[in-house]
Amino acid sequence: MTNGNTKIKTTYRLPNVLRLKMLQAVESSYGKKKKSQWINEAINDLVNNDVGLSSVGLGEHYETQDKSDVILLDEKTFEVLEVAMTIVRRHDPLYEGVQSSIIRAAIRNRLDRDENNDGK
Repeated sequence: MTNGNTKIKTTYRLPNVLRLKMLQAVESSYGKKKKSQWINEAINDLVNNDVGLSSVGLGEHYETQDKSDVILLDEKTFEVLEVAMTIVRRHDPLYEGVQSSIIRAAIRNRLDRDENNDGK
């Protein structure tokens, strides 16, 4: 039995340009040490706002996923991510790198949302 505070460490790949934008956004909103919290929130936002996960994988074949990054997911977000992976695999059972694609889509979605909110 877990206490709800369990963290799951996971690695994902992303383009360095996206990584740098994300780190800048994290630092400006939370400080340097809250990257995992920012990404946990981004994953939950993506799944809540893009129910069919249609934004996952969009345009990724044009990018090089040249950086690896490590985050800690809380239990709730890990479960949400597992459900999201199942949804994506239902559409494309042979999709490779599903977890990383979902995390990248979540990061892009949050960066876009934050940018649009700043511009208002």
